Amino acid sequence: MVGGRSLCIALAALAGVSSARSAFGTGIPIDGFLPQVGITLTNQFVDDIDFYPKPATTPGGSFLGYGSPVYDVALLDTGAAVSLLTSASDNAFNINGPYSGRNTNFRGTESITIGGASGFLEATINDPLGLYAAGLQDRSTNSGALVVNHTPSMRGQTNSSIITVPPESDLPNVLGLPFISQYATRIRNSQPQIFEINGKTVRTPAIDFQPLGSQGLGITRKAQLNLLGSGPSTPAYIFNIANLDIDKPWNNPSAPTVVSGGHFLNATFQNNGASLSSSFFLDTGASVTVLSQFKALEMGFDVTLDTPEFTISIVGSGGVKSNVPGFYIDQLTIPALGGSVVATNVPVIVLDVTNVANPGNVVDGIIGMNVFQGRDIVIDPNPSLGGGGPSAGLYISNPVTIDVNWANTGASGPWTTGANWSGGSVPGALGIANVRHVSGGNQIAVLGTTTQVFEANISGGAGGQKMTLEVGPSAKLTTFSGTNVEPGGVLHLNGGTVDAQYIEIAQNAMLAGHGSIRTGSGEIAGQVENQRGVVAPGQTATGGGVGQLSILGRYSNGENGSLLMDLGGITPGAGYDQLAIDGPASLAGALTVSLTPGFAPKQGESFTLISTTEDIGGEFDSVTLPDHFTWQTSYNANSVVLTVTAVELPGDYNNDGIVNGADYTVFQTGFGARFNAADYTIWRDNFGRTRPPATVSGGAVPEPAAWVIVVGAVTILGRLRITTAAS
Repeated sequence: MVGGRSLCIALAALAGVSSARSAFGTGIPIDGFLPQVGITLTNQFVDDIDFYPKPATTPGGSFLGYGSPVYDVALLDTGAAVSLLTSASDNAFNINGPYSGRNTNFRGTESITIGGASGFLEATINDPLGLYAAGLQDRSTNSGALVVNHTPSMRGQTNSSIITVPPESDLPNVLGLPFISQYATRIRNSQPQIFEINGKTVRTPAIDFQPLGSQGLGITRKAQLNLLGSGPSTPAYIFNIANLDIDKPWNNPSAPTVVSGGHFLNATFQNNGASLSSSFFLDTGASVTVLSQFKALEMGFDVTLDTPEFTISIVGSGGVKSNVPGFYIDQLTIPALGGSVVATNVPVIVLDVTNVANPGNVVDGIIGMNVFQGRDIVIDPNPSLGGGGPSAGLYISNPVTIDVNWANTGASGPWTTGANWSGGSVPGALGIANVRHVSGGNQIAVLGTTTQVFEANISGGAGGQKMTLEVGPSAKLTTFSGTNVEPGGVLHLNGGTVDAQYIEIAQNAMLAGHGSIRTGSGEIAGQVENQRGVVAPGQTATGGGVGQLSILGRYSNGENGSLLMDLGGITPGAGYDQLAIDGPASLAGALTVSLTPGFAPKQGESFTLISTTEDIGGEFDSVTLPDHFTWQTSYNANSVVLTVTAVELPGDYNNDGIVNGADYTVFQTGFGARFNAADYTIWRDNFGRTRPPATVSGGAVPEPAAWVIVVGAVTILGRLRITTAAS
């Protein structure tokens, strides 16, 4: 809550459990797009008593920073009652620094508690300043730093007080409703923007701000937009009356620039004969759609009694809220002039979210951006005052994406050959690349170059045939949205890279090989989520092999997912399989470890199967380890390590069940690196011994060491990916 008003905070989804009814590719995804803009700050403020920010078409005054303009990326969030900065962005803008013509800096002295679906945190209220934003289609770079064209595309707000969140917060920069309420906002998925900044890939639709009353800007379908609350289009901040500086009344406001209310959209959910019509919160910061607990009950889902069809965790202002249940709704209809929007098999999560228009109560639900995936929209919050003018509306285009289907009937074929695709041409930036089994036995599509598509979906045949998308050495597949590995599908990295908002591995699907995976959008982390499939680092297209799979973002191994690891040496990536995660991990499901032919680990040798730069939460539900050895499995804060504590047949260095001359050859080859004189003595003393027949299958029971339950597998944990905003 902010001054009696509710502040919506960005969330993220991580580890999840999906239903067999899950909508793939061509349906409504669980995770939608993330609208982001470039922002900058100036020293503009009203040198008088004025509670209200003013729209501005071009930046005025001096830019905040260290001697030159600073630009940063922010999430465009109609669900946020205030605009906010991260601590890192606050430092980059030098909020606390001195500025010419002003005796003080822009750091306020007051703080405020902001709340979201996952809890509360304390934020600092800054003095009024100039806040400007533009779509990232108008970007350029200067020595790797973001630069946004502020003539003529940038629009702004003078006399605007924003907040700064503490360093421990996972929230991104947010451009909230106080800014958005003063413009008609056009979001164009027809112009997907993908670029890299600070080593991370940013994905966003093109966005621009137009005058209120611009209506659809070429889009004719109009859904009713309800402006609910005491002031959803009247942003204002509150002076610090108790400590008012008469000479500088703008200093130290007691509350930042906020709006009292929000945008709501009429919609109808239908499921199993039940119908729910209401006005739902429209939230561009929510990539997932939400129903309250009791509205979900009206749809036939009881979160107390029913097993969810999938779960997510959310990262918000107060940290992580795990195991948020989700279900699939038969149909969602948004009535609109020019033709209603109808979606089927719609994923929703069940969560009570504070009603921004009526604090103390919860909204019936949230319409998230997954509903508008692949469409352009315009939000024009222009009320018809006094009659005669245009009413507020959400303008929704037809789908702008194009389905392009794999058409090659052969066993394999190159991605870059147009004849292998429906329509005779390869999918482009707006193409949904459906790499689905066509005919015959197993098939492979080979990507050997760099390409960009809107979304990629990989799935096998009805008879159990596999369909593999192989990303070869130096090749890179970039998707604006997600990469979905569906039943029977295999995503195989043969030294290549996949750069996607998220990657989902469904039942009877596989992610395998060696290479790099990048997920997320800018500072909003993405996730590789193994729902019900298999992840096999290092595995070749024909099986076997060792290697390292590197992941930028979160990794979630669901309770029905399996991780397969091979040990064939003592060097990670070269001798044994490894998951190297630049981010956190959430673990459940099954771990199976095998030895490659001819390799036997020694007593005391350790293998770091998983390494992370952030915490690891949970542990595997079942662990299957090689016979004839005693193992210890250690779940540490940033690693999962397998250690050999005892060997059944010492000296059997090739693991063939007998200590003989072949083992001496292995010893000689590895002497000085892996073996020493003591290992020779072990071989000599056990020469001629054979391993007795195994009477018990499976490995030793794992012995967990220290482990830490954290934010699940991080960004909406349990389902990774999802970034959503909620109160």
